[in-house]
Amino acid sequence: MSNSFAWGKFDNETSRFHRLEHHCADVAACFLELLADPVLEKRVAIACGMERLDPVTRMRLAYVAYLHDFGKVNCGFQFKVDRLPKMQGQKPKKAGHIAEALMLSCHPEMCEALNLSGLANWGQGIEPLLFATLAHHGRPAYTSNQTGTGPKELWKPIGDYDPVAAARVLEKRGRQWLPEAFENEAPPLPDNPALAHLFCGLITLADQIGSDMSHFPLEPKSDPDYWTVAQNRAGVAVRKKLFARRFWRTGNSSDSVSVQKLFGYDAPRPSQQAIQEVPLDDRLLILESETGSGKTEAALLRFASLWKAGIVDGLYFALPTRAAAKQLHRRVSDALKNLLPKEAKIETVLAVPGYLKADGHSGKRDLNNKFKIHWDDDPGEEVRLARWATEQARTYLSAPAAVGTIDQILLAGLQIKWAHLRASSVARSLLVIDEVHASSSYMSALLRNVLHDHLEIGGHAFIMSATLGATARDQFLHKSLRENGLDFDAATVYPYPVLSLSKDATKSPKYWPIDSPAASKIISITTSENLENPSTIAEIAIAAAQTGARVLIIRNTVNSVQSVFDALLYSGHQDLLLNVNSQPTLHHSRFSVEDRELLDHIVERELGKQSFRDRGKIIIGTQTLEQSLDIDADFLISDLCPVDVLLQRIGRLHRHHRDDRPPLYNDPRCLVLVPESGLEGGLDRKLLKYGMGTSKSGGVYEDIVALESTRRVIEELSPWIVPSMCRELVEKVTHREELHSLAKQLGGAWKDHFNKITGKGFAEGGVAQLHALKRTEPFDGNFNFVNWTDQFQLRTRLGENEVRVKLASPTLGPFGKCVATFNLPAHIFDRSRLAELDVNTLESATLESVSGNNFLLTVGDFRFAYSPRGVSGRDPTDSPR
Repeated sequence: MSNSFAWGKFDNETSRFHRLEHHCADVAACFLELLADPVLEKRVAIACGMERLDPVTRMRLAYVAYLHDFGKVNCGFQFKVDRLPKMQGQKPKKAGHIAEALMLSCHPEMCEALNLSGLANWGQGIEPLLFATLAHHGRPAYTSNQTGTGPKELWKPIGDYDPVAAARVLEKRGRQWLPEAFENEAPPLPDNPALAHLFCGLITLADQIGSDMSHFPLEPKSDPDYWTVAQNRAGVAVRKKLFARRFWRTGNSSDSVSVQKLFGYDAPRPSQQAIQEVPLDDRLLILESETGSGKTEAALLRFASLWKAGIVDGLYFALPTRAAAKQLHRRVSDALKNLLPKEAKIETVLAVPGYLKADGHSGKRDLNNKFKIHWDDDPGEEVRLARWATEQARTYLSAPAAVGTIDQILLAGLQIKWAHLRASSVARSLLVIDEVHASSSYMSALLRNVLHDHLEIGGHAFIMSATLGATARDQFLHKSLRENGLDFDAATVYPYPVLSLSKDATKSPKYWPIDSPAASKIISITTSENLENPSTIAEIAIAAAQTGARVLIIRNTVNSVQSVFDALLYSGHQDLLLNVNSQPTLHHSRFSVEDRELLDHIVERELGKQSFRDRGKIIIGTQTLEQSLDIDADFLISDLCPVDVLLQRIGRLHRHHRDDRPPLYNDPRCLVLVPESGLEGGLDRKLLKYGMGTSKSGGVYEDIVALESTRRVIEELSPWIVPSMCRELVEKVTHREELHSLAKQLGGAWKDHFNKITGKGFAEGGVAQLHALKRTEPFDGNFNFVNWTDQFQLRTRLGENEVRVKLASPTLGPFGKCVATFNLPAHIFDRSRLAELDVNTLESATLESVSGNNFLLTVGDFRFAYSPRGVSGRDPTDSPR
C-alpha cells in the first residue's frame, strides 16, 4: 500500500485504513445531516444572530467540521501504526492529534498547506469555531508544551510520507467537496460565544456518529467522488440513530392535543387546560400546583404542542432522584406511544447510569466488549441502532425522549468532559425539570446557568414544583432580578396554583392564573413529641391500622425507619406491615436495585389507586415514599421536615377519591413527630440522627430555623387547606425575610445558625459559579476547563457521593429474587478508607446467606448485614478500626 496518504481511522483486527479526508468527509456529512432538521438549524441560526442559516454559512460551518481532525497529519500520529515495516532508523515518538493541531499553527508551511490564513476572510468567528472543532473529544484543546510548537520531527517527511503534502490533500478534497463554503457573497461568521459552544457539541456528536464503522466502512483507496458516498452513509446513520426527526410529524400543527388520546381520561385538569392556552413562543414556563394535580401530564401536553408545531423535536424529563426517574419512566413512555408516530419507532430512554433501558426493554453490557449490548428482546439491527443513545451516559440527552435525573442536565453545565456534547444534544428538546424545589443552592445555581444558555439559543424549558418559593421562582424566571425577589407580603399574595412565564430577557415575568380544583383537602395536622420514641410511634400506627386505615410513616433517616420497623415486629403486629413473599419489610434506599423495584411495585399495589382495601396496613419508609410513587394513604405520620417537603408528603394523603376509608379517616390526618425537648438540640448536632441539623459532611435538613418555623405553622395554622394555603405556608418557611425575623426573635445560637446556613447557601452558589461551564466566555485559545486534581472531581451535587456496588455474580436475596447491584451512602463506610473502594472491589462484592433471610454483603474488607430491613450497617463481627 502506498504511504503517501494520511489515515484517519484504523481497524486493529483487519489492519485496514480509512483515509483522513474520507473520515473528515463522513463527519462533515453527519454535521450537515444534523442541521437538516429545522429545529436544530433554528438553534444554530439564533446562535449566529440570523433568522435562518444562509447556504454559504451552513457550508462554512460544515467545512470547519471537516477540519476537525487536521492534527492527524503529524508524523507521530501517522506512525502509531506500522506504515513502513522496512523503515531504517528510529520512528517518531507517538503523538495524538488535538494538542498537535494547536502546535501545527506555529509551523507556517503546515498552515499554508491547510489554507488556514485564507479562512480568516470568513469573519471573526472563524477562530473560535476552529478552537471549538478541536474540542470534539469532549474538552477544549490545550498543549502542555511550553513553546507550543511541539517536536519538530512531527512535521518533517519520513520515508515517502510528507505531512505537508497530506495537509494539501486534505485541504484540496475539502474545497472540492464543499465548494459553496468558498463563495464570496456571504455574511461573516459571527464571533458569538454561544455559536462556538453550540458548534463544539454538534461537531462532537457528528464525530461520534461519523466514527461508527458499521455505518462508515473503511475506505483506504483515494476516491475523488467520496463526498457522495459520505452523504449517503451519513443520511442512513443519522436517520437510523433517530436524529432525522423532521419526517415524524403527521397531521396539522394547529390540531389540539387530546388528553383522552394521551392519558385516557375525558377532560383536562385546570393546570393542563392552562398549558394548552399559553402561547408557544413563551420559552420558559414554571408550573406550581399541588401534588397529584397532573403536572406531569401538563408537561407532556406542552411537549405535544411544541412538537406538533415543529418548535422542539425531543424531550428530556429531569427528576431529583434515580428512584423518581425509574417510577416516571413508564408513565412518560406510555404517553409518548400515543403521541409519536409508530413508524418512528421511538422508545423512551431511562437516562440513569447503570441501567440500559428503552421503553420496557432492558440490556446488559457484554463482559468482553463494553460497546456490545445484549437486549432482552434480541432486536434486529434497525431497533438496535435506534437505541444508540441508550448505550452511553454521555449520549442520553441526544435521545428523542428520555427520563432521567437532574444530574444529566447539570453535567452539561460543568467544566467536565462531554459537557458541550450534552448541552448541544438537548438544545433541540423540551427540558422538563420536575420537583425543582428539591435542589440545593449549589444545584440550583448550576441549573440556572444551564437554563440560561439553553434559552439563549431558542430552547424551551418547563419547570414544575408543588412548593417553590418566590425567591427561587424569580431567579429562574429572570436572571437579572434582584437576589431577594418579591418581598414577603407580595410573595404571599402571588397566585397558587399558577403558571409563571417570561417571554424574553427584556420583558418582566408574568403569570397565568389556574383555576383551583373543585375540591380542597382539609388536613387535620398536629405535632407529637415522640420523635425519639419508636415504640410509641408503632403504637399510634397500630391503633390506626386496626380501624382499617392505611397508615404511611415517613421518617428522615434509614436508622429511624428501621427502629420503628423493629418496634412493630416486637409488638407482634407484623401482619399489618408491608409484606413481600411472606416477609415483613419497609421501604428505603438501602435495598438492592432489584429489590427496590419489587418494593415499589408492592407499595403501589397496597396504596395505589386500584388497591383493594379490606383491612388496615402500615407502610414505613423514608423520603423514597414521597416522590413519584402514585400512592394514597388515610393517615400520615411524618418526622418534622421543612414545610415544602412536608407538603410533598401530605400529597400522599387522600390522593384519590375513595369510598372505602374507615370513618375516623374520612378526612385526611397528619401527625408530625417533633423532639420532646424542642429543636435547640439541632443547633449543636444533637438531632443529626433524625435528619435535623448540619455536620461537616452535610445533613438531611440542615436549616433548624426553617424546621422551627414549620413546627410553628403546624401548631398555629391547623387545619391546613390545600391548595389554598400552600403559598402562605411555603413563604412563611422559605422566605428569607421571615426566617431572618424568626432567628432574630429567638436570638443567640439561633441567629448564629441562621447566618451560618445563609452563608453556606451563598458559598455553594459561589462554588457552582467556579465549577460552571460559562457559554458566554469566548471559545478562544485561553478557554479551557479548570485542571482539577485527581483528589477533587467536579460533581453535580456537593457532599458525599453514593457508592455503587455490584456483586460478582447475581445472587438470590432475602425476597427470593436475584440481586446484583446496590447504591449505598458513602457514610456507612469508613470515610478514611473510601479510597480503598476501587472499581475492581466495587464490582466483585459477594452476598452470602447467613441464616434464614439474613445475608452478609461483603465489599472488599467491609461487611454489612442485608435482610428484609435492607442494608443495616456494618456487620457486628467486623473488628473496630
